[in-house]
Amino acid sequence: MTSVVLSGRPGGTTHRAVDVLARLPVELRLIGGLAVMCRVGVPHRATVDLDAVTRGLAEQDATLSGLAVTAPGGGQYRFDNDLELDVIDVAPQDAGSLAEELALAGPLTDLELNIVAHAWAHDRATTLDLLVINEDGGAPLASALDRMVASAGGLVAMKATTVPLRASARPEKRASDLYDLGRLIVRTATLPDELSSLPPLVRGPVLDRLMQWFVDPGGRDRTYREARRFDDPPLDLDAIADAIEDLTATT
Repeated sequence: MTSVVLSGRPGGTTHRAVDVLARLPVELRLIGGLAVMCRVGVPHRATVDLDAVTRGLAEQDATLSGLAVTAPGGGQYRFDNDLELDVIDVAPQDAGSLAEELALAGPLTDLELNIVAHAWAHDRATTLDLLVINEDGGAPLASALDRMVASAGGLVAMKATTVPLRASARPEKRASDLYDLGRLIVRTATLPDELSSLPPLVRGPVLDRLMQWFVDPGGRDRTYREARRFDDPPLDLDAIADAIEDLTATT
């Protein structure tokens, strides 16, 4: 068991998010901004809402709806203080079997790559104890124990397959995904080992995209322009490029 200590303000987003997380069904695997914060440490970009993956959402919906203030459907739930939870229901089979099944119809589409990546991230999640302390003085604010959180490799796989699906009308979401990818890549020594178990039909496209966004000159320049809005801490593109080149050489 590993503990992650996060700092926040009383009633702030991190405090509220972890407080809600502690009440959610144990089947949920945390993804999104809070999961990235757990894996890269702080400081990191602020997170507002909760995102999770699960298998068998239909069986968990009644419990989630009972905990939420409103539940409009489609895996969306709203809790006190307008904190939102989005839950993605992953495929019932494991990622390898799913990739092979989808490949029978031809090369995997961007959406199919994303579906497989989410299933793989679900199954690679590990257990963490999350603790939030007051940034002013260190008093405990909230805790969520024994929570399943996506691994760094799972987050990289999901985000690398999500970026191509981002609508052009939401450039800030693409930018935040690229920022998260950069931070995860330079702060995760185990990433080569993790991604080596990603189904090959997905691993190849994921590595190709990382090269395109962070190593190839044109893509790297665009990534710099997009991700610079998140500058605390700033991305070290040279370090990211070196890590990706090492990654492609070892996986």
